[in-house]
Amino acid sequence: MKKKGLSKKPSASVQPQRREVDLSTWLLSIALVLAPLTAGRLEVGGEPVEPSLRGVITALFTTGTLLPVAIWVVALLVLAAVVWEWRKHPVGADPIPLPARVMATALLVWMLASVLFSWYRWGTVVAWSYWALAIAAAWLFARRQAQSVWATGLALAMAGTLAAAFAMREYAENVRTVPDWRVFGTFFNPNFLAGYLCLTMPVTLALAVALAGDRKELRWLLAFWAWMQMVAILLTGSRFGTASAVLALVVSAGWMVWNRSWNRQRALLFAGVCLAVLGTALFTARSLTARVTPQAAQAGEHSGGFRVWTWRGTMSMVRAHPLWGTGLGTYEIAYPRYAYVGFTRLAHNSYLQIAAESGVPALLLLLGTLGVLAWGVLRAEASPANPVDADSTSMPVDPRVLRAGLAGAIAAGLARNLIDSDWYIFACLLTFWAVVGLMLSLTLHESGQGVKLTRLYVAHTALLAVACVVLTLRMGGALQANSANWNLSQGIVDEQGYQRALRWEPFNGDHYLSLGMLYLGMARAGDASRAAEAERTLRRSAELMPLSKTWYHLGNLYRDVLGDLERAADAYRRALQLDPHALRVMTELGTTLERQGKLQEAEAVYRQMLRVESSMYHQVRAIPELPEVEYAFAYAGLARIAKRQGKPQRGVRELYARALQILDADRDAREKNPMAQAMPRTAERERALEELRQECERALR
Repeated sequence: MKKKGLSKKPSASVQPQRREVDLSTWLLSIALVLAPLTAGRLEVGGEPVEPSLRGVITALFTTGTLLPVAIWVVALLVLAAVVWEWRKHPVGADPIPLPARVMATALLVWMLASVLFSWYRWGTVVAWSYWALAIAAAWLFARRQAQSVWATGLALAMAGTLAAAFAMREYAENVRTVPDWRVFGTFFNPNFLAGYLCLTMPVTLALAVALAGDRKELRWLLAFWAWMQMVAILLTGSRFGTASAVLALVVSAGWMVWNRSWNRQRALLFAGVCLAVLGTALFTARSLTARVTPQAAQAGEHSGGFRVWTWRGTMSMVRAHPLWGTGLGTYEIAYPRYAYVGFTRLAHNSYLQIAAESGVPALLLLLGTLGVLAWGVLRAEASPANPVDADSTSMPVDPRVLRAGLAGAIAAGLARNLIDSDWYIFACLLTFWAVVGLMLSLTLHESGQGVKLTRLYVAHTALLAVACVVLTLRMGGALQANSANWNLSQGIVDEQGYQRALRWEPFNGDHYLSLGMLYLGMARAGDASRAAEAERTLRRSAELMPLSKTWYHLGNLYRDVLGDLERAADAYRRALQLDPHALRVMTELGTTLERQGKLQEAEAVYRQMLRVESSMYHQVRAIPELPEVEYAFAYAGLARIAKRQGKPQRGVRELYARALQILDADRDAREKNPMAQAMPRTAERERALEELRQECERALR
């Protein structure tokens, strides 16, 4: 007699329990491990690398020069994972609540729609592909079950441990010469490394605490990995990163108490790892303790002030473009027009930056998506019996403890993005959404509501395919541009290399700028026929990507190569419209106006520079230890004008003395400050400063 409620065949609407670790999980795990090792940087400041397979692979793990290649590899892995999963598991249901799915879709649509109003459309499309990739990956992570969740969690723990190992090796290499060295690891700066480790550390510790059975060796190995990640966070010297890590631990412990998974054995292991970290910190965390001295506290107050004023400038962007923003990924281009303080590539707050780039609705959709998911998780966790726990008997860990670690990671990630733009580092963005997906896989039981699974597979595959097309074009352009830059560094002019890059990315303003600078250099070297090509490519770059520096270079072209002072002055003014605080541009505009004999206009420009010197823009800077030498040019320019106007010699000498004082302070900083030594100047720039010094010294004899 057949028992009531049993069936010989699984329901078509409920996916059968999968106990094996399938290929899609392995692909996602590889993507998780590769992300922090290759995609933790920004694509700025990297030197070109040898255009060979060895050079490319080396660059992926050491610089941000070929960041597009790293992200492209991750995208292919995620696309392959969704195709494999579709083929092997075509039936099932979606664990994502319908409102969250709708809002996440609307978020991506809104971000993409911002391209219509974007200041740099290709940059917006590329940045959108990062978000599309991360959110699509979150859905795949949310579909992990049992052994797949365990395998993915181990991959996340391994990724964090590898990132910590690179950081600890870096510390060992530098601590003897710089005792308070802050580790970067494989990330753009120490703060982003700390932000990433705040996502992996609580998960790693939760795996160690949650491990059941007789796997003592694995439990202690995972505990050691968690210790490594905690120590690496301390070695970053990131104060808010450390605070976020503490928040993650508090949330994890509180969550375990709430879901009744906390017991004496787990408490002892949890406390033991934390105490081991505190003991280690007494001997190794100079990079953090050096930042809580009175001097460091003053510097920290300055750093905090810079952040606050950056947020105020970003809010000005939001007020000016509340609906659609300036276009996703355009912050660096648009922000200077609204800045109160100096240059920054990121807003130091992901939420504000999203609102500034994609509009307030995009931020509301993001918060709404996370809020709906959080509500679903909290309701499921508060229920007497979570169906996911019953379905996870084959897992070697207690899912309640793992959920506590994931909750701690999410809390730390959300907090970190209040102080830094972690979501604009691809490794942090992908890992955050992976953690969210894993939390959903362990919390929300699959339901048959909403959309059929086949349609979801089609939607996510199409989304990833579009992102992969964009990232493939970006990857090809980056490789060709790197090849051209490498040849140029070897003394070989590779005009065709930049043109090949433009065939991959015809709307990339950076490639036009690089080609225009190549033509400008050739024109300055005596090949006058290149001047027209330099003007054409630089103007095309300015059309696609309106940067102040592009118009600055156009002004130099008109003045120094073509001898057209009027057009040069107009170009400098266009540059100042895009960045009203561009001191270098003001200097060149003032010099050009002097050469035209427009002394009153030149004096107005120089005095505007001095108003900037007395403003918040100069008082609150990212690196206050380094003097701003452009003010020396302003004082010297005012001295020349005063002398030509027949003003008292005493006033002229005072202006020259002030200029020389700034130059002397700059020379001292260059000799004593390691940060200044890490930012070398071009030979042309050094020559201009030396000529200014000689002018001041002659006037003061």
